[in-house]
Amino acid sequence: MRKTICVILTLAFALALMVGCSSSTPASSPASSPSASPAATGEASGGSGWDFSDANRVNLTFAMYLPEADVTTKYMTQYFDVIKEYTEGTVDYTLFAGSTIATGDEVLDAVRSGLADVGFFSNGFAAGQMPISYMLEYPGVDYANDMAAAFAINEWYETLQLDEMKDFKVLFGFGQGNGGFLTTVPLRSVDDFRGVQMRCAPVLAPVMEAYGMIPTSMTIGEVYEALRTGVVQGAMAMIPAHYSFRLHEVGSYITPDPFYMCSFTMLMNLDVWNSLTPDQQAAVEAGSKVGFERHVAHGRYNEKAFVLSEFENAGLEVINLSDAELAKMAEINGPLQEQYAAGVGGTEALNLLKELAEKYNSIYADFDFTTIPLPQ
Repeated sequence: MRKTICVILTLAFALALMVGCSSSTPASSPASSPSASPAATGEASGGSGWDFSDANRVNLTFAMYLPEADVTTKYMTQYFDVIKEYTEGTVDYTLFAGSTIATGDEVLDAVRSGLADVGFFSNGFAAGQMPISYMLEYPGVDYANDMAAAFAINEWYETLQLDEMKDFKVLFGFGQGNGGFLTTVPLRSVDDFRGVQMRCAPVLAPVMEAYGMIPTSMTIGEVYEALRTGVVQGAMAMIPAHYSFRLHEVGSYITPDPFYMCSFTMLMNLDVWNSLTPDQQAAVEAGSKVGFERHVAHGRYNEKAFVLSEFENAGLEVINLSDAELAKMAEINGPLQEQYAAGVGGTEALNLLKELAEKYNSIYADFDFTTIPLPQ
């Protein structure tokens, strides 16, 4: 009896060894677990994985001049949520929206000085500091939609590695179109542009002057009171920004401008970047790529620009310029970007931008943005 039991136990032990050795991937392996984090699986890092055991936990101070409720702000926080996931929470962030830390024109200095660890910067405020980036703000290069603009401008930054950005870690660059004039006077033709006091970013002052307008530079946060009191008669900005800053409460008309392009960069303080471990930096870059493609490039920023119903519901008249009037605008603004590029030694950079725009226009020309859910 004892002999029989011993034989049975011996066979059972041998069978267990055979089963264990025949499995190439243990059941507890992160690679086989659907809930494994990107760091555990080594996603986008050649399969080697990242080790954060010796990494300091970093909470990035994120300076955002747009309001927290703005659709762009929501997409940017989703972007940083991906980075947090990829770094297993060792790189987190705290949002300071609505110019809490810095207004739009102060973001660059805030990130450079360390007042903010990361900042969302509009290149329209880069006059005299980033001459090549400033070129992106001029009308001239045509993009099929925001997705084509986002991918083209981001690859443009990655390719050029501009010396003017050497004080920062550039996480990404991208662009949005579909701007508009929100005014207290009607703009039904290019002739109506003449003499109108128009708030705009400094980069657009030459464009407004070419249209015959009187450009006035101020941050968008100052426009509400300026429109209400008659200091300006209109403001040029992204159409959703008009709504986010409640300018519809003090305006009477909105005229879409298909030539408007607003470009941005997400910048990190260089000392903060250098303080991260190599594995944290690798994870941030991998997460940044995924977050950019998933939330930044695939954003429905201009939902209101397509619909415009919110402005109509608020009592504003939407004025869509005729094809003939748009052709007049194109004739006026067409040469301005090339003239600017030539003046700052950026002709080759502009040529690259045109090539990338053509590349991504062909890819995303027919993309259906309504398939993308709006951020909550």
